[in-house]
Amino acid sequence: MSTVFPEITVVFEFSPDSLTWLVGRGDVVLSRHCRKHDAVREAAGRARAHRDAVVRVERMDGTVQCRHRYGRARRHGRR
Repeated sequence: MSTVFPEITVVFEFSPDSLTWLVGRGDVVLSRHCRKHDAVREAAGRARAHRDAVVRVERMDGTVQCRHRYGRARRHGRR
């Protein structure tokens, strides 16, 4: 049986008025940031608070840069 952990994402959004990094969960945008570093820090904080989460960080082109697991998600992956 596979356990699915909530995924928090950091993705880039281009719009005519700004270049923005979005922290989201599913289709919900949780926060917006001008700097990727700030978005990743926010996502990590939310994942730590949830205790069982995965943070997926994307590059500007949409490819996955990395994934970080937190809480039981991290321990589960080390079996």
